[in-house]
Amino acid sequence: MLKMKPIVRVFQALRLLLVLAFLAGACAPQPSMRGPQKLDDKYEQELQRWTSSGRIDDSLDRILVVHASYLDHKLRKVFGDQYRNIFGTEPDEVDSDLEMIATSAGRGHEFFLFADVTKESWNNFDEKDSVWRLTLWGGDKDQGVAPISVERFRGRGPNLAAFFPYLNRFGHSYLVIFPAQHKDGSPVLAEDGLLHLKLSSAFGTVSMSWKVNQ
Repeated sequence: MLKMKPIVRVFQALRLLLVLAFLAGACAPQPSMRGPQKLDDKYEQELQRWTSSGRIDDSLDRILVVHASYLDHKLRKVFGDQYRNIFGTEPDEVDSDLEMIATSAGRGHEFFLFADVTKESWNNFDEKDSVWRLTLWGGDKDQGVAPISVERFRGRGPNLAAFFPYLNRFGHSYLVIFPAQHKDGSPVLAEDGLLHLKLSSAFGTVSMSWKVNQ
């Protein structure tokens, strides 16, 4: 029986590594909801429920890892409870990144979005000439809606990371707000209660979905 030549074994090992890398890149990362400061289980459960993740890879290189939390009223409630327990004050009494989340309710469909992009210059979701296009889709509409506003958070401090543990020191966080209605007056959130947030660029597209109770 002929022995497999070393060079053949090397190529087979490389092929296996490529397959594993592709499979890993195709799966959305599952972020940890356990931050530096242990928060109530109820908050962690709601954060897990309303957070969706995705990524874009180019061959073996990572282009984008993104986590987005839909700021549903249930998540906002436990967020406010946690804020008061930790800081002993109402979220709207101090102007900071956390307060911007707490006081933004009512303007439409809102998301806390964290993006880690390979090149810093590509992490520019808040700029008019951004390489990324964000759209929100719902129901059977054949066109998504663009955001009303995209605001970048000032920092990556421990307070923000405590409430959103999937942050790291490389990416940037944004508050993304979409309108509640299409231009024709129909609601973006249709009867099926599904919302799809799409991030598109020349590098690829990633879509994240939520089942939202009306």
